[in-house]
This record gives sequence, structure tokens and C-alpha cells, in this order.
Amino acid sequence: IALLAAGGCLEGLDAVLGGKVRNAYCLVRPPGHHAERNRARGFCVFANNVLAVQRAKAVHKVGRIAIVDWDVHHGNSQEHAFLEDPSVLTVSVHQDNYYPPDSGHLAENGRGAGAGTNINIPLPPGSGHGAYLEAWSRVVVPAVRKFRPELIIVSSGFDGSAVDPLGRMLCHSETYRALARM
Repeated sequence: IALLAAGGCLEGLDAVLGGKVRNAYCLVRPPGHHAERNRARGFCVFANNVLAVQRAKAVHKVGRIAIVDWDVHHGNSQEHAFLEDPSVLTVSVHQDNYYPPDSGHLAENGRGAGAGTNINIPLPPGSGHGAYLEAWSRVVVPAVRKFRPELIIVSSGFDGSAVDPLGRMLCHSETYRALARM
């Protein structure tokens, strides 16, 4: 199942970059944004977004790529993979100090040539619609515009929803609609 999920993301990427569709939404499980190079984590076996970026660069010759992650958990897989890569902007808006433990800190903003291309926006539990829209309009959108990516990949977990039994955020359908529009 994890192979099918990763493959589905790669097929969606190929369809977009091959001009068959304008955009793709890959509704797959497991999601992949916690898997790291040498270990599965948080229900994630393969880092689907990382694999998609690597394929976009190697097969489709895309130069600049942004990954924007609004899942309630920190998007550690893309941060680990591209922390030193200036051609990939990674942005994670997540519940502070939730999962993985001790990750997604504001000060983790890239290393070496990739300094400044990793942005973490840890929000306190109880943040919701207004906090997400402010983070998007003040930080995410300006950063993505300044970076000028050729491709944007969104890790769109909906567990920041007020009805999620584990997360402690207060987002709702209008939050996600507004983020997608931005």
C-alpha cells in the first residue's frame, strides 16, 4: 500500500509536468511527510513529497520547487531531505512541539547553501482559522513569491481540523479553502 501511495504521487506529478492536467490532488495513505532517509516514522514509510521533488528534478528538469505543508504535524521529511538545498523551499505550518517531538523549531531555517530555504511556523495549540490565514498571508505567500518556484507541492493534511481527535488546532473547511486559494 505504501508503494502504491508513493507511486500515485509520482503519477500525479508526471501528469502535471507532462501537461496532461493543470494540477493533481493525490489523496493517498500513508501520506509520507514523516519518513526519513533511513527510517519510517509516524505511519509514513516513504517520503512521498521528497520522492516527487527528486523525480521533478531528475526526470522533468525542474529547477526550483516549493513544498508547503499545512498538516498539524511538522513536515520533517522534507526538512531533513532539503535542509542544505537552495533549490527547494520547504515551509511547514504546524502545531508547536507536537510530532515529531523536538522538531519544527522556528530557528531551523536551513544550512549551508540552503540557509533561509526552510521555514517553520510552529503555532500554539488552539490556533485556528485566523492564525493560519495570518501565517499564510504574512509569511508563506511572500516567501513562496520571493522564491519563485517552478512547481509547488502542498502537503495538505487536514488533521489541524477542530474535529480531529488528536491534534489541538481549530481549523475548518473554510481555513483549508482559503489556504488553497492563496
